[in-house]
Amino acid sequence: MNALRLSLMALLVAFAVACDDSGTVKVDKAEEDPSLPPPNVSLPDPPPASGFEVPKRNNDNTLRVEGLIHYQDEFLDQQVEVKGVIVQISKPCDPKKAKKNGEECPEPYLTFKDDQDGQKFMRAVGYKEEYIKKAKLEIGGEPRVFKGTYKKVAQGFVATEDGLILLDFVDDVPVLEEK
Repeated sequence: MNALRLSLMALLVAFAVACDDSGTVKVDKAEEDPSLPPPNVSLPDPPPASGFEVPKRNNDNTLRVEGLIHYQDEFLDQQVEVKGVIVQISKPCDPKKAKKNGEECPEPYLTFKDDQDGQKFMRAVGYKEEYIKKAKLEIGGEPRVFKGTYKKVAQGFVATEDGLILLDFVDDVPVLEEK
């Protein structure tokens, strides 16, 4: 037990000697080995600040999906025009079959991105299944312009934190028949 106390005391004294009045530990500078070459640090140039900016609009002034999501506070509950490529269309539902099973058909929706490889996606709602054929909508293909109101909740859908579009038009094809 005395040996343990003696060891602890020696350690405490050594620590006290190594510290100066500010409480920092003094470290001896290691001597450089003259036989080694000088250090060579080669780091890549930092990326430009523009590499961290999220572009809001396309060249034709339509919004980008990523831009709309990034700047959503600016556009929420407003009419927007967003260009994107359709990546998913909800499956059609047979109302008779659903009723027979005691279910209701869910509201149709489609999902689109800036392009096929886009990271962010937007969901569009507010149309009937017949509209898909009328507007000739299909997965992939050329980018389309989705016009409608950017919302958090619409047509019984609770959106992700990114929101959704309550559609009025896809390109120039109206969702509702004009009277």
